[in-house]
Amino acid sequence: MFGSKDKSHAPETAPVQNKSASSKDIKTLIGEGCKVEGNFFIPTATRIDGTIKGDLTGDSGIVIGLAGRIEGSICASEVVVYGTVEGNIETNKLELKKGSKVNGDLTVNNFITEQGSIFNGKCIMKTEESNVTELKTSADNYGTGNVKIKSAINQ
Repeated sequence: MFGSKDKSHAPETAPVQNKSASSKDIKTLIGEGCKVEGNFFIPTATRIDGTIKGDLTGDSGIVIGLAGRIEGSICASEVVVYGTVEGNIETNKLELKKGSKVNGDLTVNNFITEQGSIFNGKCIMKTEESNVTELKTSADNYGTGNVKIKSAINQ
């Protein structure tokens, strides 16, 4: 009755520490309810559950929590988004988790997205070798512009 342990109605929360963000401990936390404005340089792994209006630059990973909202550009080595980003993202590795929303352009090397995430913008994949090659068409093929995607797994 009062001490029920039924958690079926409990809201889903993002993990405080995310191994995909370079397996580093979160050293900086901007908590839920915090609202800050300005441009930030963050040298350590950071989790943001509040609202930031301004650009973020970081040397390590940045995790935007479920309640996190960024209104500005992000430039960091790794970015994991559970919440909302209204701005451009430049990173080596970007993960968009279920329920996340990104409105802005991406410049990434590695892009991982879960079903249920929303992305509106352009994406530029920067790698040493192009990920897309054009296939030669033969007389038997109908149409042009066939594209073959190279798998990073098989390289």
